[in-house]
Amino acid sequence: MDAQELEVVARRALDAVKKIAPDAQVRIGAWSGSTSNIRFALGSVQSCGDVSQERVSLFVQLGKRHAETGGNQIDDASLAALAVRAVAMAKLAPEDPEAMPLVGPQTYGAAIDGFDASLAAVSDEARAQTAGVALAATKKAGLKGAGYFETNAGTLVVIDSAGLRASTRSTYGELTMTARTADGSGSGWGIAAGNRAQDLDAGTVVRAACDKAVRSARARPLPPGKYTVVLEPAAVGDLLSFLESPLDARSVDEGRSALTRRGGGNRLGERIASDLITLRSDPSDPELPVSPFDEGSGLARKPIVWIDRGKLAVLSYSRYWAAKQGKEPTAHGGWHLLGGKAASVDELVAGVKHGLLITRFWYTRTLDPQLATATGLTRDGVFLIENGKIKEPVNNFRWNESPLTMLRNCDALTAQTWRVDGSSRVPALRTHEFNMASLSDAV
Repeated sequence: MDAQELEVVARRALDAVKKIAPDAQVRIGAWSGSTSNIRFALGSVQSCGDVSQERVSLFVQLGKRHAETGGNQIDDASLAALAVRAVAMAKLAPEDPEAMPLVGPQTYGAAIDGFDASLAAVSDEARAQTAGVALAATKKAGLKGAGYFETNAGTLVVIDSAGLRASTRSTYGELTMTARTADGSGSGWGIAAGNRAQDLDAGTVVRAACDKAVRSARARPLPPGKYTVVLEPAAVGDLLSFLESPLDARSVDEGRSALTRRGGGNRLGERIASDLITLRSDPSDPELPVSPFDEGSGLARKPIVWIDRGKLAVLSYSRYWAAKQGKEPTAHGGWHLLGGKAASVDELVAGVKHGLLITRFWYTRTLDPQLATATGLTRDGVFLIENGKIKEPVNNFRWNESPLTMLRNCDALTAQTWRVDGSSRVPALRTHEFNMASLSDAV
């Protein structure tokens, strides 16, 4: 369904609520799209799937009470039943002292269309061919390969009873692959992600996974400690995701954030990272297209520079906290970490006297929210660097570290950035004093 057809569905759902609760504030999200995937391992395709559906989410607010529900049937009877359920739930909900009115009409700035017809048209046969290429390459190299390839395409319309009307369409694809040596001592991994078919270069993913698997085999032990590390993009993106909570203005104001100044107040304008670091969100960024509005509320997204050449420039405000503090609310979009000049990961490695090259992280979790520390494991290739050269593979580690420490101790980034998930684009970077807390038996 296109945006016009979805808006008709959304207005039918809105009318169904208004028929039984005329005074309700109502927001409707109507989505239509498809998700297709293929999973391969053990020399063959293990599973594949295609799901095409329409979904409707329905938010109802009665005074300070509110509830949200959803369904995937869009006939009149189903929408009426959904409306009855949402209104009943809202009546039962406790009053929310922080409930906010609907956003109403919004003005959206320039945004990049995140829809790529070529990606939307990727067929089951094309996904199977990609799996075949990956499996053939691992077999030829004497390795075991496994991977997952998924593509998504969809259109979203959001309306509310206060006059909001917003729509967007998007595509996204992600191909990941793991390769392992026959003896199980070496493991490599690769990823390609993006909103365009041309972003999904299977050859690059396969080569990266196979290369790391062969090179990481029979790793030697290395003690835990604080190391200079070169983090490949997947690792950077994983740790950077833990920066969202510290940037929340309410957490800062209430003293629960690593960005709260000692004695109270925020650190706006202060240096919190290397002066190489610029972190921004911009709906008009051609390298990271995102919706021009927050998909939940419909609030307009605007260009934001979070960290400007190392200095904290902006905090994130929820609508409630913004109203309380007299600020503008923030519609958070994708993150693009900029600032690099290095031509390649090899150039970053060349600047390390003694340190580690890290492929990616795995099983990452928050460790201490007030210090913005996280923990996780290294995975799929850790290599000792000596005098600017990769010397040999070493064991995996459990690490305990903060994204703020990573950014503060960074002294070089690649000029190129990569998509590592649906909402961020990052470079590889070099940073110091990275805390490898203990050894890990993972491969």
